[in-house]
Amino acid sequence: MPKPIALPPIQRLNELLEIVPIAPSQFGIQSGLLWKVNRGNRGKAGSTAGYKRPHSGTPGRFDWTVMVDGRKYLASRLIYFMANGEDPGELEVDHEDQNSLNNNVWNLRLGTQLIQKHNQGLRIDNTSGAVGVAWDKRSKKWQAQLKYERESFWLGRHTCLIEAARVVNDKILELGLDKIGKPLIDLESLECSCSSCQNSPA
Repeated sequence: MPKPIALPPIQRLNELLEIVPIAPSQFGIQSGLLWKVNRGNRGKAGSTAGYKRPHSGTPGRFDWTVMVDGRKYLASRLIYFMANGEDPGELEVDHEDQNSLNNNVWNLRLGTQLIQKHNQGLRIDNTSGAVGVAWDKRSKKWQAQLKYERESFWLGRHTCLIEAARVVNDKILELGLDKIGKPLIDLESLECSCSSCQNSPA
């Protein structure tokens, strides 16, 4: 996937555009942005900014695109930036309800395809109760591993399930993945039968 182009300065966006809420009946009609000033052929002040275009990689999906100073931008990225004061940079702006035409501020969040994959939850064959932790039959220990983008971080084998989950959490925090939607493992929900846990005071 190509890297997103840098967004215009937020001062420029606020000068040209206004964020407006979108009713469900207006999905596909309203982009979530109105022009504040006349833009010639692109629209008059008070009119909907942008136009719908088919998504290049997903058949049947459409996205709102807005032309600002000669460059095209996804409306969702502009709205996120204007509402939060944070440029998404190389991160994607996702639609929480999976409706790409719903550009309401509350429906937009930062993420990547890989973070979305991480957030899908446990695999059906996971027996540890913790994402990134699996039982290694050969060593009879819990092995911990975290995958992010194209890197795989081997975090060792552990006798204690909770300790294995803790090192996964530590790596998530070290990489800052918690700030872009990667949930930490709930250590208190895990049950471990190792000797250390069994002998610890209740």
